Amino acid sequence: MKKTFFAVVFCLFMCNVAKITIASDIFGYVYDVNDRALSKVEISSKDDSKVYSAETSGSGHYSLSLGGGTYTVKYEKEGYQTQTNDISLQKDEKKYVEMVIMIASQTPTLSSALTD
Repeated sequence: MKKTFFAVVFCLFMCNVAKITIASDIFGYVYDVNDRALSKVEISSKDDSKVYSAETSGSGHYSLSLGGGTYTVKYEKEGYQTQTNDISLQKDEKKYVEMVIMIASQTPTLSSALTD
């Protein structure tokens, strides 16, 4: 029984190590045009079988774990224009994405539309 328990624990450990070693990460910061960090920006990408997503912190920082490959990463926040970035990653690669600048949308608000 002890051998079976240790074998199961060992297999679970090895599976987790394998997941860690094949992961590739991108990370960076998202700001507005006034150099203010943007929090709660949705960062997402997908491959043939999975959708990956993350959200920026209060400092605008994010980290997104992907597999090796080529991705289009999307940056979305209400009130801002959606940004995209094409990224290629090798297996186990960690890549810093240059600072992403989000531009405020120019959509009129209801109150401004009523006054025009």
